[in-house]
Amino acid sequence: MKSLMILHIGDMHIDYDQRYKAKIQPSLDQIINYCKEVKVNAVVIPGDLTHRKQSYSNSSGVPMLLDFLKQLSRLVDFIFITKGNHDEPGSIALLHQLEPNIYAYEYPVCLGIANDDGIISDKIVDLLRSEEGDLPEADLIVSLIPYPTKSMFLSDDSINNNNANFAEKFEQIFELIGDITQPYTCPKILGFHGNVVGSRLSTGQTLQSQDIMVAPSTLEKAKADYYALNHIHLRQEIKPNMIYAGGIANFNWGETEPKSFESIEFRNWIESFGELEGRIIKDQIPFTSARPMMTVEAFYDNDLNDFHFTSINPETDPFKDPVKNYEVRFRCKVKENERNLITEEKIQKLKDHFGEDVKIEFNIVPTERESRSEKIMNCKTLIDEVIEYGTVIGEYPGSFKYQEIVQKVGEIQEEVQL
Repeated sequence: MKSLMILHIGDMHIDYDQRYKAKIQPSLDQIINYCKEVKVNAVVIPGDLTHRKQSYSNSSGVPMLLDFLKQLSRLVDFIFITKGNHDEPGSIALLHQLEPNIYAYEYPVCLGIANDDGIISDKIVDLLRSEEGDLPEADLIVSLIPYPTKSMFLSDDSINNNNANFAEKFEQIFELIGDITQPYTCPKILGFHGNVVGSRLSTGQTLQSQDIMVAPSTLEKAKADYYALNHIHLRQEIKPNMIYAGGIANFNWGETEPKSFESIEFRNWIESFGELEGRIIKDQIPFTSARPMMTVEAFYDNDLNDFHFTSINPETDPFKDPVKNYEVRFRCKVKENERNLITEEKIQKLKDHFGEDVKIEFNIVPTERESRSEKIMNCKTLIDEVIEYGTVIGEYPGSFKYQEIVQKVGEIQEEVQL
């Protein structure tokens, strides 16, 4: 069998938000340009193509996604897509109709592809739903598992029953894929959207509390040669052949890591004397336009008449070289009565240092307004209040000033009573 080149694209999160669009489009363009230069047989995108529910309109992110997939479909043999937790139900299945070589599913599939010398074959079979012998030989097998939910496998509404049965039924999917694909000697890829035990998060990413944790050993029951993982935005290797590609851009504050996509080449993959021979060559291709998203914490120091930084990314120093390669959120605490001391000149200094697109947020701390003495609040007469006041300011009862104030208060009270 000739060599095969596969691309693994991470979470895309295409959205109608213009800020997302501006970040994502350069990364999509880079993927297209890469496929123009390098012969790619298949692209695997395991979910989260979109960020949230969107209507089809010029202002939404849907046209951007469709245009990207159409361009990509003309450059590669196959595109394989499964559903992520951010993808709206039904949205991924519609992509299956976009172009003949786009295969998009919202349920588990195991696709056997008979590719004849680089020419797309009409013979693509879902081995999970076919009869034995429907595909005697295959040049590539791609299995796709969408973001797991209990409703995918269980109809019983009992929470206890669901928890008891879900793990077993979910594991059976991977066992079945492993059993069905075992006779085939071609490269086997598993695309999965979910949380794998042992994975690490980007600083800024949060996961749903009901996320189902899947052990690497569960995935390995599918007996794949490469496991393409999406859902975690931090690029990482769970095992040498089990990789989260990460996101195609930095989406959340705290995501300071570089972004990239994966190329996987199956070179000289043949069966010799009952043993597989060949190599898997992996390459991590950085997205050149991705900018780390860093939050800088500070407070305004009136004594210094300047900002005092309380947290900063270890790779940067706010007092030295500018960090314009970062997308920065500057959050500063300032007292209510000192906010007017932060002039436009000081704000421009921040922009010159962190970039004109720095996001500046001020946390205004209210000025404390409280009595100097709690006792004064309980005084029954004005004279008592004056006595307490004198005590607080350090005027002794025998002092001339103290006696003068008490006498004056007494005179005022007599006049009021008259």
